[in-house]
Amino acid sequence: MAEEQKAAAPARNFQLNLVQISDLACRILYQTFVVQAKDKAKMALKDLKSGKGLSVGTLTLTVTHKDTGAEEKLDLPMKIKLDYSEFRGPFNFPSFEASVRATISLIGQTLDAKGDLNILTEEGTGSALIHLPGVTEQDGRYNVMVMAIEPVKERERKLGIAVKLMYLDPNQYEEIRDMQASDSEAEANS
Repeated sequence: MAEEQKAAAPARNFQLNLVQISDLACRILYQTFVVQAKDKAKMALKDLKSGKGLSVGTLTLTVTHKDTGAEEKLDLPMKIKLDYSEFRGPFNFPSFEASVRATISLIGQTLDAKGDLNILTEEGTGSALIHLPGVTEQDGRYNVMVMAIEPVKERERKLGIAVKLMYLDPNQYEEIRDMQASDSEAEANS
């Protein structure tokens, strides 16, 4: 009887491979905001701006029990979220698309080179920030976008994963402060 209970006990140790999830997230973002028809991509951005988030499918995690060889699966709904509270300037689709391209390009190049994704984790919440900032400049204003992977609670006790795109204050980056200073200096000298 004890063996039957042991075999039936659910595995509670699903591991997320953040490299694979980052790659998947970049592919989803690319398809949703770069490849897809612009009118559909703009509607997707409208959903993100409203705070609802954008459901993009289900991620299935599988764990194999070493002792029994039995597989257990966990389906996690995936969604994209957006925090653009730190965005500088008018927020519109072309600005957002440029930020997404810059961010996923940098992450993609790093993945291709098998480089460090500079992942910062928050153990309390389970969030992981991929600190490879996509920097864009428009009309002398710099914006910085990063991507995070976060667990989210969906409905009653059901877990999900959110790919959260966030704009950060560009002034916290020394390189950007230097670029802004040299841009201001160049304007003053013209």
